[in-house]
Amino acid sequence: MKNFFKQNGLWILFAGAIVAAALAVLSVLSANSSPLVNIAETITAPLRSVSTAVANWFNDRQNYYRDTTALQAENAELRRRLAEMEAAVRQAEKDSAENARLRKLLDLRKQRRDLTSDLEAAFVTEHTVTNWTSSLTLDKGTLHGVESGDCVIDETGALVGVVSACGTNWSTVLTIIDTDVSLGAQVFRTKDLGLAQGNFSLMGENRLRLDYLPTECRLLSGDLVVSSGLGGYFPAGLVIGSVEEVQRNDAGSASYAILIPSVDFDALEEVFIIKSFDIVT
Repeated sequence: MKNFFKQNGLWILFAGAIVAAALAVLSVLSANSSPLVNIAETITAPLRSVSTAVANWFNDRQNYYRDTTALQAENAELRRRLAEMEAAVRQAEKDSAENARLRKLLDLRKQRRDLTSDLEAAFVTEHTVTNWTSSLTLDKGTLHGVESGDCVIDETGALVGVVSACGTNWSTVLTIIDTDVSLGAQVFRTKDLGLAQGNFSLMGENRLRLDYLPTECRLLSGDLVVSSGLGGYFPAGLVIGSVEEVQRNDAGSASYAILIPSVDFDALEEVFIIKSFDIVT
């Protein structure tokens, strides 16, 4: 035995030193866990990192989907509310237009009590102007008591024209510049009487003539001309237009006057049909 230790003592000491060093290293590395656990943890650490990254990615996707879905739902709700507000605005505009129309009608009836209450409001659906005619198409007809020969005015009481034809829910109005329209007229300032009528050469200029004036009349540019009411076809006092110029004959007397209508026919959207009126004498 002594010979064994003598012969192998250095190797035994060397092996012991290695074992002691190994145990020291394992002791340091496994201060809080066993060596096997530490080895297992070291091996699985990369896998845990990958797993954590994948889990975080899925969580981010879920949060993004949840946020996107909530945002889409919020946008849909906002669009619904916006549509409701737009509908409310349109209804308010419609109500405002209806109120304005009723106020015009009420004011017109107050101003012209001789028209009684038999006024029919109508909207202009078509404007027709050719070399031969100037007319409007309205959305009211026989179903509403409209008849051929009824006169038509705007909201100010100015004369628009006369109904020439009508159907169940429509009517055609010849404007006062049409060559088939003529009516008794009176110069408001001088009380001179004449005949206002359309003229082919003037219709394209949106003008009409005042004929058959008294020889001694003295008209001025800008004189107001109204309906005379003679004959009972039109109410008296409806504004026709104003004198633009006076044409005189060789003797210097007024031959006829050119009138500018008070109504802008192209801009008309709504008119009032006089279905009956009181004749004032």
